[in-house]
Amino acid sequence: MASFLVPTEYPVMLSPDLKHAWINIPKNCSSFVQKVLDDNGWNMLNGDVADSILATDSIKKIVVLREPTQRWVSGFAETHGYCNADETAHSRKVYVDKLLELFNNSTFWNIIYNNPVMCHHTEMQHRFIGTTKNVQYIKLQDKELNSNAVSDPNRFYKEFSSYIRYTGGTSNFEFWSELINPVTNDKNKIIIYNAILKVMKNSPDLEESLRLAHKQDYDLFNKLERFTV
Repeated sequence: MASFLVPTEYPVMLSPDLKHAWINIPKNCSSFVQKVLDDNGWNMLNGDVADSILATDSIKKIVVLREPTQRWVSGFAETHGYCNADETAHSRKVYVDKLLELFNNSTFWNIIYNNPVMCHHTEMQHRFIGTTKNVQYIKLQDKELNSNAVSDPNRFYKEFSSYIRYTGGTSNFEFWSELINPVTNDKNKIIIYNAILKVMKNSPDLEESLRLAHKQDYDLFNKLERFTV
């Protein structure tokens, strides 16, 4: 069994022909990918079954990778901005306001450097892959940390659509360019997201420290093979 923060839903999905598997890395367009695979007849696996699939070298695995620092900022905002069903919007606002005060405290960021993982949204990307063999990746659109602009917004959809067809499925999103589930869809998330970007802009050392903390995730882009057809 995995010893890291695995998503509770759709940690691994297996294609109908049993030849391909997707490893779910949260915050990497995973809800969209899961829906597309589900529509194409892929099956969810978890627990020991998922572990055995990942250990099988003959099954080709695919992951979606994202610029690590961008993913961490988005994951942090997701974790701390989301309003749980058992709390009020007011209590979440109080929590967010207190959190924003901590952003001005250097001790807080020193703790973050040493403990960047707090949930499966901020778990390191390389941990989801581990020692799995026969893995290729598709890269999510790049987004500048201090901008909402996305470079080449259609690229991910085009490449993922090619992958779906490669595995025998069908797609209708090859020409899409809109972001799926952007951080702007929730007020608290975007407040936290923008606050972190502001701290990074004013303190370049913070961004560099976060990049160093995610070195193994950055190494994935050189370690793994990029999917092409």
